Amino acid sequence: MMSDFEKYININKIACEKRTPIHINSNFYNHQNFKTGECSLNEIELRALGNLKNKTLLHLQCHFGQDSISLARRGANVTAVDFSESAISEAVKTSTEVNVPVKFIESDVLKLNIKNKFNIVFSSYGTIGWLPDLNKWGEIISNHLKKKGKFILTEFHPFCQMIQDDGYDYFYTRKPDIQIKYGSYTDGGENIKTKTCWWNHSLTDLFTALESNGLKLTSFEEFDFCPFPLEGMIKKEKNKFVFKNRSDKSTPYIFNLTAIKK
Repeated sequence: MMSDFEKYININKIACEKRTPIHINSNFYNHQNFKTGECSLNEIELRALGNLKNKTLLHLQCHFGQDSISLARRGANVTAVDFSESAISEAVKTSTEVNVPVKFIESDVLKLNIKNKFNIVFSSYGTIGWLPDLNKWGEIISNHLKKKGKFILTEFHPFCQMIQDDGYDYFYTRKPDIQIKYGSYTDGGENIKTKTCWWNHSLTDLFTALESNGLKLTSFEEFDFCPFPLEGMIKKEKNKFVFKNRSDKSTPYIFNLTAIKK
């Protein structure tokens, strides 16, 4: 019998299966340009990641693999994980087409146990909100890192999540925010109806999940822009976007976090 958390995660898997073909064909992801060599990573996370040459890297919640392949193009030996069968299938297909080897694994991140330890574990942009249990997440990260290995997270700031029109609560509750909507955060698929479950996590919960699993926070940066346009945003500068209704106000949109396994 499935637990409540497993039922919620299964709802999200169904949504991801519907959204993956929309995303693959969207202007937002521009997959054709990506396949010809365009890097999908942004300066924010690239600076945090540093030199990846010959580093072993575990990419959590990789979606259909653009960032995973971009990381491999920069010299990393990449293993990437996502719970969506269709996303992993597309990722394997793209990796083969562009001749950039990445090991893709279909798995719920909170059940991951691949017996390997890595120099770096990485995750980015809209990932932790899909997870109902941050302490288990911290345990999974720690279990897959070598001693002195780095965990790097580039993520939407929880404050940014709160101020949107349908914004979430700041503090975590076991029962997720449930949304039923048409389309996705990309263009296309306006007729596709999805149901999703989202857990907002406070910064305190995030730090605690890592520290309590043997990871020491070594840096935390906040950024007053988003590197790509989301709904309701306008361009502030090149590769910098802000909400139109807060364009004259200082707002944290993204944070970068680095933690080292003790």
